Amino acid sequence: EVTLDINGPIHAVDHGGDGPPMLLVHGLGGSLLNWRDVTGGLRRTHHVWSIDLIGFGRSPRAGREATIPANYDVVERVAEHIGGGQPVVLVGNSMGGLISIVVASRRPERIASLVLVDPALPMARGERLPLMIAAAFMVMRTPGVGPWLVRGHSLRRGAEGVVDDVLKLCTVDVSRISAETREALIEQTRWRQEQDEPDRAFLEASSSLVQWLWHRDTLERHIRRVKAPTLLIHGDHDKLVSLSASGSVASMRPDWSFRVLANTGHIPQMERPETFVDLLDGWLAAPQPAVAVSTSRR
Repeated sequence: EVTLDINGPIHAVDHGGDGPPMLLVHGLGGSLLNWRDVTGGLRRTHHVWSIDLIGFGRSPRAGREATIPANYDVVERVAEHIGGGQPVVLVGNSMGGLISIVVASRRPERIASLVLVDPALPMARGERLPLMIAAAFMVMRTPGVGPWLVRGHSLRRGAEGVVDDVLKLCTVDVSRISAETREALIEQTRWRQEQDEPDRAFLEASSSLVQWLWHRDTLERHIRRVKAPTLLIHGDHDKLVSLSASGSVASMRPDWSFRVLANTGHIPQMERPETFVDLLDGWLAAPQPAVAVSTSRR
């Protein structure tokens, strides 16, 4: 475990391993613990790092904002740090996937390959956001109401209940999550609940994420500008990001590899770690097709 100084402390873990550098980026409300069950397999072929984004896990907010721009700046600088002049394999889940798209677009020289795991994406055109999710995001953005509800839920459910609620939402079968990882998440959540303003980063990141998803043209421009070979993975039972959203992106970028995992939710790396590692290893070892980049809108 190390602490990197990027306009403030960023908690990171150097998992070791032989091969090119690889950086793992978690999603909204997550932490580097979300990669706990795949780092052992991934480091057989790569030198693996994971980080806690600003205000998540063990990275304090420390006066910084927990927005998408603040965090893609963190990822860019960590990629430069661990690469040492060599481009990295960037792997992002959910919000971390959206951040990884932007980093790959902005800093193509730092990214060797891009892996997007159920990335946060706008709904496919013509598709409507589920009412429950839309209402939740609207509440989060209401001054005073969001913090009160989030804190109330945290106090009412406790660390164990909060973790179990999230895992149930993000999986098809919560029993697939390893007991050790669940306990690590509960311990970390209990620690976070004792910190000052434990929910502020989550609320800031939620608001920023909604803004990025709402302005879909901006994100689509970044998607079109990605030069790195890209693997797009999506669980077919994801309740948070629709499969059709990734399908729409796959149509936009037919040069990307698109894999749908059956009977899988929003966090394949936690729910099906062995399948996840095998998929990444196989794709990264295979020859990559030429990448067609377009800045025009189709």
